[in-house]
Amino acid sequence: MNRRYIKMKWQILFIFLLISLLCGIVTHGDVEASPLDVVKISGSAPAGMVNKAVEDAKKRAVFKVLSHETRAEGDPTSIFSQMIERYGDYVSDCKVLSRDTSNSKMMVIAEVTVNHSKLNKDFQEYVGNKQVANDAMTASILMRAVNTSDNQGFSDSLHEAFNHRFSNSGFQTEVEDDDIKIVRSLSDAESYGKYLGSVKSLINNNSIMANFAIIGEASIDKLVAAPAGTGYIAKSSVKVQAYDCMRKTVLNGFYETYEILANTPQEAERLAMEKAGLDAAEDIANGTLKYWRTHK
Repeated sequence: MNRRYIKMKWQILFIFLLISLLCGIVTHGDVEASPLDVVKISGSAPAGMVNKAVEDAKKRAVFKVLSHETRAEGDPTSIFSQMIERYGDYVSDCKVLSRDTSNSKMMVIAEVTVNHSKLNKDFQEYVGNKQVANDAMTASILMRAVNTSDNQGFSDSLHEAFNHRFSNSGFQTEVEDDDIKIVRSLSDAESYGKYLGSVKSLINNNSIMANFAIIGEASIDKLVAAPAGTGYIAKSSVKVQAYDCMRKTVLNGFYETYEILANTPQEAERLAMEKAGLDAAEDIANGTLKYWRTHK
């Protein structure tokens, strides 16, 4: 599968952001520092049930704001689902702007004030509690970057992306510092298949000690000028395996390619590698967590 992403010019981006602010989340003051988010959103319920429609709007508003903190998940045991069940704790105010009873349904448009500060605080506490509870969950992030202008720098960025996502899922990743030095001693010239084999050999010889090893690489496969002088296109690919070091088995894998259009070759390369790392980290972390829950 190939995904194409185009970097918008700043004028288009400005218009897009303005429309988003008018139609979605409107914040007071500085966006990141604001403790409150005012969300204009709809809610629905069976005909005549105004209160339920208002509650639906509140829940959807909290859902929207929380989606900026973490990925929405349907798993009832996830942090996201547990916090959405408590949506009422995060609503400071709700003003119904309009009602509509057409199509045998009660629809409301409301401005819901969400306490973003409390939402973020509780989210961080949930993450902290999960990390304490899952203290035995250790993961070594053994990612490398190849065929880039700065393999070391992009390897560090991949490591950071995976480390952040796995830490937020409750894994302990401190063990990887020594492991990564061992892996970096392997030649960048090794093929991906040989790289996988070398790392797994280290695991089997107990040179890498963790419950899980996240082994993979991201690379730039193409970096060319775009047609008609519109910028530069970078094509990246990422392939990763999550490996159960105790059971000596592959539990999850991820492969994807991306194409990014940007103004400069450096920016296109950076964005293509960044997208590859973030998507892979999200998918592998979720898969590893689900695997751990069924095998712990």
